[in-house]
Amino acid sequence: MLQGKFDILWLIICSGLVFFMQAGFLCLESGLTRTKNSINVAIKNITDFGIATIVYYTIGFGFMYGFSYSGFIGIDHFLTDFSFSEPQIPVFFLFQLMFCGTAATIVSGAVAERMKFSAYIIVTTLISSIIYPIFGHWAWGKSLVRFSTETGWLAKLGFVDFAGSTVVHSVGGWVGLVAMIIIGSRTGKFGKNGEVKNITGHNLPIAMLGTLILWFGWIGFNGGSTLSFSSKIPGILANTMLSASGGMASALIYGWIRLKYAEATLPLNGALVGLVAITASCHAVSSTDSLIIGIISGVLMFETRQILERLRLDDAVGAIPVHLTGGIWGTIAVGIFGDYTLLGTGLSRISQINTQIIGILSCAVFAFGLSFIILSLVNHFYKLRVSVESERQGLNYAEHKATTELTDLFMEMEYQKQTGDLSSNLTIEPFTEVGQIAERYNLVLNKIRSNISEKEELTNQLEANLKNIQSDLSTASKIQSSILSQEDRNIGGLEIGIRYIPLTEVGGDFFHITELKPGLTRIFLADATGHGVQAALITMVIKTLYESLNKTIYSVHEMLYYLNNEFISSFQNLNQFFTCIIADIDTKRNTIKYSSAGHNNQYLINKGVITKLEKKGRMIGVLRDSKYSGQELEFGIDGQLLLFTDGLTEEFNQENEEFGEHRLDEIIKNKGNISISKYLDTILTLQRDFLRGIALQDDTTILGIHRKI
Repeated sequence: MLQGKFDILWLIICSGLVFFMQAGFLCLESGLTRTKNSINVAIKNITDFGIATIVYYTIGFGFMYGFSYSGFIGIDHFLTDFSFSEPQIPVFFLFQLMFCGTAATIVSGAVAERMKFSAYIIVTTLISSIIYPIFGHWAWGKSLVRFSTETGWLAKLGFVDFAGSTVVHSVGGWVGLVAMIIIGSRTGKFGKNGEVKNITGHNLPIAMLGTLILWFGWIGFNGGSTLSFSSKIPGILANTMLSASGGMASALIYGWIRLKYAEATLPLNGALVGLVAITASCHAVSSTDSLIIGIISGVLMFETRQILERLRLDDAVGAIPVHLTGGIWGTIAVGIFGDYTLLGTGLSRISQINTQIIGILSCAVFAFGLSFIILSLVNHFYKLRVSVESERQGLNYAEHKATTELTDLFMEMEYQKQTGDLSSNLTIEPFTEVGQIAERYNLVLNKIRSNISEKEELTNQLEANLKNIQSDLSTASKIQSSILSQEDRNIGGLEIGIRYIPLTEVGGDFFHITELKPGLTRIFLADATGHGVQAALITMVIKTLYESLNKTIYSVHEMLYYLNNEFISSFQNLNQFFTCIIADIDTKRNTIKYSSAGHNNQYLINKGVITKLEKKGRMIGVLRDSKYSGQELEFGIDGQLLLFTDGLTEEFNQENEEFGEHRLDEIIKNKGNISISKYLDTILTLQRDFLRGIALQDDTTILGIHRKI
C-alpha cells in the first residue's frame, strides 16, 4: 500500500487540497445563483460534506473497499476502527472521503434554487452510501491487505479511470440529471414558446474565485491519485493544467462565435470541464494530447448546455455539461489517447475504447437508474421541490429563516405593496449599499406622501366646489339647453334634425349650426372627454373659442388648426381634450367640405352611395400646431349627412357587447324613404332595444342633414 512517510504526507496534503475544493464549489455555486438563494446553496455545500463523511464512514467505505463479493460490492470494513500504528488505511480513507464529498456536491449546483434542503440531504445520503461506493468498488475496488490486487469487475476488464472522470464526476452528474428531471426547472426559466430566460448569478466574481480554488484543488485531486510521492506527479499536474487551459480557451472562443459575445460563465465552466476530462487519463497521455482533450471538452460542454436548454432542463450552474459530459468524454479519451505501456491493461486500442464505453454505460444504468427509482419513489410521498411561494420568496428565508440586508429591504417593500401602507420609512442600515438604497427609497416615499397630501387637499377643494356647482346644476342645465337647442330646423335648403341626450343634467357634447352666407352652411360637432359638470364646463370653453373664430371665415381645416392652438394656449392646465368634426355644405357648388380632429367616422349619402367621412387629425388639445386636412366631396339634391358623437356607438349591453359602427352601418344601408326626424328617432329606438334596459354610459348627440333643394 503506502510505502513510506513521504507517501503518507503527500496523500494528506492532497486530501487537504481536495477538501479545499469544497470551498471552491461553495463560491462557484453560490455566486452563480441569485442572492435570495445564496445562503441556502452555501449551507448545502457545508452540510453535504458532513453528511457524506458520516455515511461514507459507516456504510460507503465498506461497500467500496471491503472484501469483494464477486467483484460487485464490499462486505466488510463498516465502521472501521482506524489504527494509530498503521496510518496507511486511515489516510487512504481520508483521501477517498474527499472524492465522495465531491461527487455529492455536484448535485447541489444542478438543482440549486428549487430543491428542499431536506431533500438534498436525502440525495447526499444516497450518493455517499450506495451509488458512489458501489460503482467505485466496480472501478477502483482493491484489497486493503494486498493493495495491488484489483477486486472490482470493471477494473478486471481493464477499465481505467485514474482519478474519477466517471467514478466521481459522472456519478454526480447522472444523479444531478435525475434530480433535475424530477423537480423540474426554476419558475420563469422557460417561456411558453420555449424561449430561455437567462437567470444571472448575483456575484460572478465570487464564482470566478470558486473556479480558481477548484483549479488549485485539482492538483491534489489528480496528483494524489498516484497514492504515492512519485516522479509521475509533475507530468500529471502539467497535463492537468494544459487540459484546463484548453477547455477554457475553446469554450470561450467557440461560445463567442456561436453567441456573438463573450458570455461570462464560459471561461469558468470551460476550465472546469477541461479538468474533469483529463482526470481519467492524466497519468497516461502526452502533453499535446492533454491540450487536445481539454479543447474538445470545452466545445462539448457548450453544446451540452444548448441541448439541455432545448430539452427545457434547467441546470442552474452548468453541472451537467461540466461533470457529466466532461466525465464521459474524459473516460473515452483514455482509450483514444492513452499510452499502452502506461495504461498497463494489455488491451488493444479498440478493446480499450470498448471497455471504457462499458464502464460509462454501466455507470449510466446504475447511477441514473437507481437514483431515478429511489428519488421518484421519495418524491411520490415527500415532494423534493419547494413550493412556488418559497421559490419566489427565496430559499434563504423559506428554508432557513436566514435573511440578508437586501432580503430585509425587499420584505419591507413587499409589506408596503401588499398593505398599501406608506406611512413608515424603510429601516436604514448605515454605511452599506443597501442602506443607501433604502435612504433613496425613503426620499421617494416622502415625496409620494407629500403629493398624496396635496392631492387630498385638492380633492377636498374640488368636492367643495362641486357641491357649489351641483347646487347650480339646474341653472347650468337651462343655460346649456338654450345654447344647444334641440329643435329641428331648416336652413338654406337643408332639413336638419337634432337629438341631444346628456348623460346627466348637463353633458359634454357641443354642436353649432350657422349659415355663413347664402348657400353655405357650416355644421360643427364636438365631444369633450368625460361627462357631467366637468365636461359641460369644457363645452363652454369650446363654445367661446369656436364662436370667436367663426366670426372670421376660415376654411374647415384652418378652423381646427386655430381652435387647437387657442385651446392649448388658454387652457393648457386643464389637461382636457375633445374630438370634433366641421363640415361646410355649399348648395351652389353641390359640395361638402369637411375636416376631422380625432372624431369617429361619420356618414354621407349622395345619390344612394354611402361614404364614410374618415377619422382624421389629432384630437384638439394634445399638441400645438397640429396639422389638419380638408376633403371635398359631392353633395347634391337629396343628399344626406349623419353626424354623431361616440355615445351613439360605444354603448354596451348586459352581455358586454358593443352597439358599434357595424350595426350603424346596417341601419344606414336600410334607411328607406323617411324623414330625417323620424330616422333619428328610429336609430335611438334601435339602440334602446339593443341595450335592453341598460342605462346610457355617455352623452349622445345625433345631427341628421337632408338637402331638399
